[in-house]
Amino acid sequence: MVMATRAKKRRLEEEEKQELVDDIISGLPDDVLGDIVTLLPTRDGARTQVLSSRWRHIWRSAPLNLDLQEPLRCTPASDISRVLSAHPGPGRRLHVSYLSHYRFDIDTMTLDGWLRSPAIDGLRELEILLGHYRLRRGLIKPLPLPPSVLRFSSTLAVARFEACVLPDCGATHWPHLKKLTLFSVTVSESSLHALLAGCSAIESLLLRDNRGFSRVKIVSPSLRSIGVSSIRGRDDDPRLQQLVIEDAPCLERLLFFDGLDIGISVISAPRLDILGKLKGVGHMLQFGTTALQGSTVASLTTVVPSVREPINIRLRKIVVAYFHFRKLHIEFAKFFVMNASVLESMTLELKHVSVGNNAWIRRQCTLLQVEKRASKGARFHFVSHKGSFGLPRAKQVHEMSKHDPFQKTH
Repeated sequence: MVMATRAKKRRLEEEEKQELVDDIISGLPDDVLGDIVTLLPTRDGARTQVLSSRWRHIWRSAPLNLDLQEPLRCTPASDISRVLSAHPGPGRRLHVSYLSHYRFDIDTMTLDGWLRSPAIDGLRELEILLGHYRLRRGLIKPLPLPPSVLRFSSTLAVARFEACVLPDCGATHWPHLKKLTLFSVTVSESSLHALLAGCSAIESLLLRDNRGFSRVKIVSPSLRSIGVSSIRGRDDDPRLQQLVIEDAPCLERLLFFDGLDIGISVISAPRLDILGKLKGVGHMLQFGTTALQGSTVASLTTVVPSVREPINIRLRKIVVAYFHFRKLHIEFAKFFVMNASVLESMTLELKHVSVGNNAWIRRQCTLLQVEKRASKGARFHFVSHKGSFGLPRAKQVHEMSKHDPFQKTH
């Protein structure tokens, strides 16, 4: 009986070895298999343990990729804590979102316990998204994030926070952070500037509908893309009113959401070539020493005659939203027609009228004086509001591989 059992065991081992020979994937090194498991959804990654004994230790040793969202909506908090305590780490990604769908209400203490777990030491991506739409409707209050969220500052490459309150960032340094999103986040102006100052390698930044600060100053040698929006709230929290691009030598695109109505000052951004959607006359727009508000153009040369700085705006693509053929709007557009020396295209999104025939388009081009344009190769497009260019999305701020962030909607 014992001999039969041993023979059966040897036969099973030989069959498993043969399966390994036939299974090319299982023959890969442990670190490669670990990368494969890490890229799978959390539940699928855990299921790889049943494939064979070859895979049983891979799940526990692979960098943890934990997604707490819709597929896990019925998972109690205790089970999530148990997963974190059972995994030796390190962590690769932690995504927490839409926790109103769960069987528990997350609190700062629960989140703090997760963030302190050794299983996510060395975290590369962190996303805590608690529902900006619920916050806007008054269904939830912003969740204060624990200070433990800052313990990943030395390793994070991607960070995204939504509907929460950031702790004081102090003088933390974020040497690897490349993508940062703050959406419906409450943060003080001093803490936000301290955070941005510590991001020495950041490439893209999205600031949407945040509270707690009225002014943002950008000084970054690496930043390539910025997306901004600001909405008026019902409370007394400060909202963004002024964006100053003080020194951004690598900045290529500056994208606006929701008909942005703030002051924008571009002091130094020599590579900036995509701008939009501009609301038109609702805000002040300043390039270098030249400020534009409505049809009024003011330059330091009118105040200090010794200053002789030519207006040379090196934008390649401009999109203007809510355009009317009135004096203020026409003068606003003409400013770029006359001064954007490398302009390739300007799109004017018409608010209340439809695009007419060729004769109508020629009349509008005459009003804009396009025959005197600074860039002879520039093309001008008139589109109706209904079939117009859509607002840029978060992925268009962060994905610089996309040549044109404005996509026409159908």
